[in-house]
Amino acid sequence: MKLDQTPAPLKSALCAAVSAIALLATAPADAVPMVQNYNVDFSSPTQAFWGPGQTQASFGVDQFILGNSSFGMRFQTGASTGTVSSNYNGAVSVSYDDSAVPGPVPLTIGYLGDTNGGHFQTALGAFVLVTAYFPVIGGVTLTNPNYSLNTASTYTPSPPDSRSDSDSFTPASTSIGPDIGVGSAQAGIDYDIVQNSTHAITALNGMAVATHQTSGATRTAGFSLGSSANILLNLNEPGAWDVRLTTLSLNNLFSTDFDLAAVPFIQYTLGFGCGDPGTDSDNGLLCGGDGRLDTTLGSLDLFSNTPFALALTSNNQLSSFQITVAAVAAAPEPGTLAVLGFGLAGLWLTRRRRSAS
Repeated sequence: MKLDQTPAPLKSALCAAVSAIALLATAPADAVPMVQNYNVDFSSPTQAFWGPGQTQASFGVDQFILGNSSFGMRFQTGASTGTVSSNYNGAVSVSYDDSAVPGPVPLTIGYLGDTNGGHFQTALGAFVLVTAYFPVIGGVTLTNPNYSLNTASTYTPSPPDSRSDSDSFTPASTSIGPDIGVGSAQAGIDYDIVQNSTHAITALNGMAVATHQTSGATRTAGFSLGSSANILLNLNEPGAWDVRLTTLSLNNLFSTDFDLAAVPFIQYTLGFGCGDPGTDSDNGLLCGGDGRLDTTLGSLDLFSNTPFALALTSNNQLSSFQITVAAVAAAPEPGTLAVLGFGLAGLWLTRRRRSAS
């Protein structure tokens, strides 16, 4: 049956129903897209970089890298300080419509880092003590330097981020030739210590909290974003809602490690006519003994911390924004529309029978 052939009473009822459905299913016509930007700067205090359960006593080695206390070389290193600090500065943006119908209301949350707003740096103060041990004369100090290592990285934040830096301490070769009386003694070492540091930012976390201005009702939705995230706030009560972003935090991990590479040697002769200290085959009758030790330490782990989160916090107080929910119910489900259709059809049939009778 065409609409122009429909009886007037039914036609009026159908038009009214269609208009009501259209009104229920449509968002407010005057909804305006909005964007709010909030500066959010994170920073951590200067703190120890040793990590959970570790201290500066965990750093370094104290061992013979050649031989023993009768004939060998002992390498000792330790830390006096070890700190890390960081900052992560940028802005959080929120995109939304300033008015909506009751129900889930979408928000888009994004992050834009400040130019060179990301930075971390470390500082290590340490010492090295190398002692050579010879027969007859005992221990002789090769070197006892203090040194420092510093790693740092500056960048524009764009989560997720992972930034690394390295620094090394490589002193000039050290050697000695102590007076052994009758014979000779010599020891030397080339070494370097390398620090590698990494700071990784995986996500910005937070909570969107909406509070109804009249009833005080609250609605919440959490988010965890790299560059952006979409969330829904269930604003199912008509009226004005104040929305605020709270409990902002950064998922982050800091790690650092220190490695030692060294090429040490030590040798001696006692008496006369000892020849090559590395072999006994050329020793003369007046040689009381000789010896040589050397090696290449490819890599020795001085320290590797347990990765941990730096205490990055933000002191920014973010203002709220407002979304007005119209006093309009959500659009009916398809089943509801079917029931409405059957009701209208029944009304038309009833009127038709009355007319026929």
